[in-house]
Amino acid sequence: MNKATAVALSFGLAMSIAAPTEAAAQAAQKVAPKKAGKAVAAADLSALVGTDVEGAARAAEALGQSAAPAAHEALLDALAMGLPAAVAVPAILGVAKHPAPPDVVALVRYANHLNPTVRNTAITVLAAYPDPTAHQVVVDRLGDQVAVVRASAAAAAAKGKIKKAVAPLLVLMSRGEEPAARALAAMADVELAARIADQLGKVPAEMLSLCLGAILVRADFGPDTARVEVVRAIGKIDDKSAVTALQDYLANSPKTPVRPSRTEAQMIVDARLGGGGK
Repeated sequence: MNKATAVALSFGLAMSIAAPTEAAAQAAQKVAPKKAGKAVAAADLSALVGTDVEGAARAAEALGQSAAPAAHEALLDALAMGLPAAVAVPAILGVAKHPAPPDVVALVRYANHLNPTVRNTAITVLAAYPDPTAHQVVVDRLGDQVAVVRASAAAAAAKGKIKKAVAPLLVLMSRGEEPAARALAAMADVELAARIADQLGKVPAEMLSLCLGAILVRADFGPDTARVEVVRAIGKIDDKSAVTALQDYLANSPKTPVRPSRTEAQMIVDARLGGGGK
């Protein structure tokens, strides 16, 4: 499935969690204002569980901006009852603005929503929660059938530096999925960089060059002895993408003080291009 098709599906698939019934909405409207206190507008609480989807989405956004505990509780209550996709997205984002441990249960549920856009949103925010359950869901979504969801899970794994995601990310990279390569590069320490370098011959050359090259240009990756090893690993890749990766490193790293990694990268580029790499 190509990216365009996957994105189209994110808007076309039916939601898996039903909107609240009229009776549930009326019940929530009676209870929510009592929880709200003066800091939360009763109109937003009522609109959140109303039948006007656009109004509910606006209310979710407004409640998400509020630091009042009652606003957070109202969003969680609404998510628990079930929200349409167009409302669930701002509600999830609103909850994540003021994260708390109880959020994870609701977010995990929406990370399995039929709508890919909802899944993407839930997966993205789950990475910020230091909870093993939240991180496991991110790892599980790396196996999603929709490419854009796998991409979101890869980015979330990188953001949360979820170690359990490394093995499935390597599998995705072996299938030529660029988001996985970029996620691994963002996560890589010296040990992981060496593990990635060992994938030579197991993953497409372009993906390996991209991943190792992205590690090289990270300002926080080092020491330089580790960068030298990455340069050498790229030099073993028999593909023009390896030269591109090294040229990117040369163009995007400081010339002074002199780095052995830059010197070695320049030597490899010159050798590949017949001395015309400078």
